[in-house]
Formats: sequence, C-alpha cells, structure tokens
Amino acid sequence: MSNFFKGFIIGIGKIIPGVSGALLAITMGVYDKSLDYILNFKKNKKESIIYLFPLVIGIVLSIVVFSNIISYLLSEFYFITMLFFIGLIIGGIPSVSCMIKRKHYFIVVISFIIFFLISISNINNIYIVKNNIFDLFIFFISGLLEAVGTVVPGISSTALLMIMGTYDIIIGAIGSLNDFSILFPFTIGFIFGLLIIVKIINFLFIKCKNGLYAFILGVLVSSIVLLVIKSFSRSIDIVGFIVGLLFMFIGIFLSNYMEEKNKKPF
Repeated sequence: MSNFFKGFIIGIGKIIPGVSGALLAITMGVYDKSLDYILNFKKNKKESIIYLFPLVIGIVLSIVVFSNIISYLLSEFYFITMLFFIGLIIGGIPSVSCMIKRKHYFIVVISFIIFFLISISNINNIYIVKNNIFDLFIFFISGLLEAVGTVVPGISSTALLMIMGTYDIIIGAIGSLNDFSILFPFTIGFIFGLLIIVKIINFLFIKCKNGLYAFILGVLVSSIVLLVIKSFSRSIDIVGFIVGLLFMFIGIFLSNYMEEKNKKPF
C-alpha cells in the first residue's frame, strides 16, 4: 500500500468528527515514521520529503474531495450522521483506556472538566463570521486544534472544531477553495501547531505516556457528552432516532474493527 493511498484514508478520517487521523496513521504503520521524519527533517531532508510528500498529498486531496460530501450529510441527515460519529468515538475508548494506570485517572477527570467547561458555552452555536481581526484569531486557533487531532492519537480535531462552532465553516471553505480569509489563518495555525505539537507529543510519549493517554481519554469522554447534547438540540422523529442508533452501533463496530487491525503487527 503506497503512502499516497494511506494518506487518502487518513484524510477521510480527519474530516469525520470522532475519527482520529493519528489513530488511523498508527493503524497503517506511518505514525512513528512520520513523527520521526518531521522531527529530523533538517537532518534527512531528502528521505523526509520522499516519505512525507505522497502522504501529505493523499491527505490533502482526500479532504478536498470528501469535504462537500460530509457537509451534505450533516445538512440533510444531521442526527443520523452525528450518532455515527459518536459511535466512532465510543468504539475508540477501550484502546485508549487500556493504556492508563489507575493512579492517572485524576488526569482523566481534570481534562474532562476543563474541556467540557470550555466547550459547553458554544456547544449549540455555529461561529458567526464577523469579517474582522477576531475571525483571523478564531480560525488560527481552529488550525491549532486541527494540528492537535493530526498528531495526538485518540483525539478527533473535527470533533473539536464542531464543538468550537467552526467545523461547518471550515469544511465549506475547503470544499470551495475560494475563501482565503478562512483558509489562510487556518493553514498558518495548522502548520504552526504541527511544528510545536509534534515536539511536545514526542516528549510526552517518552516521559509520561500513561498520563498523556489519561488526558486523551478525558477529552474523548467530554467530546461524546458534548456531541450528544449537540445532536439532540434539533427535533427528531422516531424513525430518525432508530436509524441514528443503528448507525451509532455501526460506528462503534467500525471503530473497534480499526482498533483490532491496529493491534496486528504492521
């Protein structure tokens, strides 16, 4: 399987709230090598470019191709699509929780509370573009969150963006590729975040891997609660509710399947 195709699969995961692009990268055996090549880019420029370029192109192309499809599903089948995403998050929890020692569960509680309190004020809102400098700040922060989801296994950046209220706007801008007032600060934030967070994550994985996974679990559980609140903020008929539950279980199954694949040697 070429790095381009692996990148394409990771890109699909990145635009689906609840799917961690980093976990998919681990599943396909490119996570550790990608981190290493990014961290040591100056030392091995040629090898880094050869390895990372097709991966990045695959991710970018996938995001551009599928962003409009995801936007359509959220517009026309909101509850069903959201419950499918929630199922994907739930399915990924066991693989994260098994990495945590009992003494680190206080970190789970703290990260849950902090993330929940920060997000709850905006859970049912969509960010309103103000066409001023505040927009640049918000979309720059959104780029940073995208970098977090790209690098940190178990965290879906798109789920974070949905909670922040900028997901629909950014997906629409990516799909049309014509709103540079959104895409430019978002891209700068993503690149800036990627360069910094890669180093931080590498350090944390070396020094306190269990504590990092405890933080990830707290964010995951908080994301589930927040997205459930967001999903039930609209009127739902009984048929839509049943179909939504069905797709939630499908999401759990698919997530578990990917995790089982992840446990196999590469």
